[in-house]
Amino acid sequence: MKLNQQTAALALCTLLGVSVFAGCGRSGDFSELQPAVNKIEYTNLNDSESRELLQELLSDAGVADGRIQGFFRRVDRFNDSVKQEWLTDGFEEAELLYTKYDPYAMQDEWTAKNGMFPGYNCRITAMNLFGDFLSVSADSQINTGEAVLFVDEETLKTDPDALGGSSLADFRALYSSMKAEDTTEIKRHVQTVQEEWASRGVTFRENERIHLITVFFHDKPTEEESLLFVGHVGVLLTAEDGTLYFVEKVAFQEPYRMLRFADRTALSDYLMGKYDTSWGQDTASPFIMENDELMDGWRPNPDRGSSAID
Repeated sequence: MKLNQQTAALALCTLLGVSVFAGCGRSGDFSELQPAVNKIEYTNLNDSESRELLQELLSDAGVADGRIQGFFRRVDRFNDSVKQEWLTDGFEEAELLYTKYDPYAMQDEWTAKNGMFPGYNCRITAMNLFGDFLSVSADSQINTGEAVLFVDEETLKTDPDALGGSSLADFRALYSSMKAEDTTEIKRHVQTVQEEWASRGVTFRENERIHLITVFFHDKPTEEESLLFVGHVGVLLTAEDGTLYFVEKVAFQEPYRMLRFADRTALSDYLMGKYDTSWGQDTASPFIMENDELMDGWRPNPDRGSSAID
């Protein structure tokens, strides 16, 4: 399967970097919804306080200790490979798309210390943390050589333990691209994801403290092809007081992050602000799944304006 240039960049989680509208389609007026989030609060887990908080959140959710410790080892490996002034000191507030680093300079720093090893991305990180809450049929078979997962699998050849005990077959079943209808209707794409995961035997174990957040992209590599693929993914943790924490690896050679949100619409605005940027195309906007359902609170990038969604 050949992906176009834009798709390939997104698919790799970039090596450099009220429910939704009626019927979950592309049409609707969002003008009366709350304003878009334009600031975020996040940490790169480079301090003891935020690390202890995440350790507690993961443990309370039932994530196995081995998975947690493996995650923090990889956080340390990354943070020790780049300049410390590029990372946060605890939680910091920033503009939505602001970074304290130049992604190209950060890639150079990583490569200088780690050679050609690409590192870890969003999909590997999420599978490591969420794997205990995911089941895949033993007979699920996904073809190797999936273009979207090419660099992921290069990492996993070098470090198969990065999945925290989950199998490569499970990884492929969850993340491999899906044939899709040539439509911009989100409702139909959500149904495609649900049916395709079911056919692969992918099921989610319900746990109110931890959910998988998956950003799907729609692409048409050729006139005959239409597909959905996982462009970004992270783990959503809910604290006892209801505060939401989103854990992600931004990209292969970009940092780990834990972000704090008041609600799911704020999380949606963060993700859509980063990824819902190709407007006026004949493809559907990105959409967010929480486990195997469309995330409550999801909406396209509010900067589109209602006329851009029609």
